[in-house]
Amino acid sequence: MVSRPSLNKTGLKIIPFSSSDEDYEILYKLEQSIDYHVKDFGSIELLKYHASLIPEKCKPINNFLELDNKIFGYGYTAHQSWAFDETLLDSNLSFPCEERYLASAQEYLEYQINHARNSSGVETFRAWLFQGNDFMIDFYTKNGFEISQVEFVSIIDLKDFDESKFQDSFKKFNSNGFEINTLKGLQAINEDWESELYDLWHGVEVDVPTDVVEPQKNIEEWRAHHLTPWFKPEDFYIALDGNKWVALSTYSRGDIESEVISTELTGVLPEYRRKSICTALKVFALSDIKKKGFKKVFTGNEENNPMFQINLMLGFKKIATEIGCKLKL
Repeated sequence: MVSRPSLNKTGLKIIPFSSSDEDYEILYKLEQSIDYHVKDFGSIELLKYHASLIPEKCKPINNFLELDNKIFGYGYTAHQSWAFDETLLDSNLSFPCEERYLASAQEYLEYQINHARNSSGVETFRAWLFQGNDFMIDFYTKNGFEISQVEFVSIIDLKDFDESKFQDSFKKFNSNGFEINTLKGLQAINEDWESELYDLWHGVEVDVPTDVVEPQKNIEEWRAHHLTPWFKPEDFYIALDGNKWVALSTYSRGDIESEVISTELTGVLPEYRRKSICTALKVFALSDIKKKGFKKVFTGNEENNPMFQINLMLGFKKIATEIGCKLKL
């Protein structure tokens, strides 16, 4: 890990992340207090698991930021593993949106930019703002970044969800002869379920708006990210046209018991659009998740993704905005 112990302009100290249990606890608390929009989901072990999936080729660097003997934030840079691009270096810089930290954050951002400029082959420096507010947008745009993606985080309280309001979607869905099954049900009758799921996932995912290169088809990496130790096949819902898998809506419980569950991916193959498949599939899934005892479901959607409007129609409420922005080097 390449880093420096301190910078001199503002008294900022950069402390390299050591991957110790103590450092993971500090990082987890920082993410909980600064980044996370839903607090009661996932543990430190989940954080460790996802960190373990980042390959060396991504050249990850993680630092704590300290001012006046207090760690107030952290910074991260790496190439993305799921959408690897040698010309793009990804990053985030998380700190409280308070003026007293602004000069030190500016100093660290300049440090990140210099690192990107000195990295062979990197042409674009991308930042992800978990706090997509005016304070953070102004901070980055003043440094020459241009907004490249806007994503909304939303949540639904399942006590307010009434599936009977959406029966028209089911009528259209059923009239076309489509069916819904869980992955658990399909595993029992299809030995090749993993390949079917993998192909469907990528057939749907390439349609999701993004400001990075399309994900490469790598089944080992996909498996590690989505068929995790806490993966439950009964939380993956598949729409079928006969024997063909045409749409999915998948959910993750995280690695701890909670009344909150997260959406992973919902989508339909392009040739099956505008047949009410996604709406029917989502209604079926939310109803089943409610029966399982979960109280809330949260998700993230790019602002132009049709799924965002479907989610609002189903009763999701927007709770946060996240921003992607880029700097041409």
